[in-house]
Amino acid sequence: MKALRLLIFLGLAACTDRAPEEAVREQPRDPSVFDPMISTIDRAQGVEQTLQDSAADRRRQIEEAEGR
Repeated sequence: MKALRLLIFLGLAACTDRAPEEAVREQPRDPSVFDPMISTIDRAQGVEQTLQDSAADRRRQIEEAEGR
């Protein structure tokens, strides 16, 4: 059964004249109801990275002040 699925998949994959990545990149993305949430998550990740960088700088400054 697995061999049949593999043969079907390979047969379908052989029918295309492009790489799968190219086919995906060419298709425009439609807006979805999740876009506001995704942008909120992206902004939160940016803020988190900024806070982590700031904390690392402060730790470095403290270590330099202590003479390490």
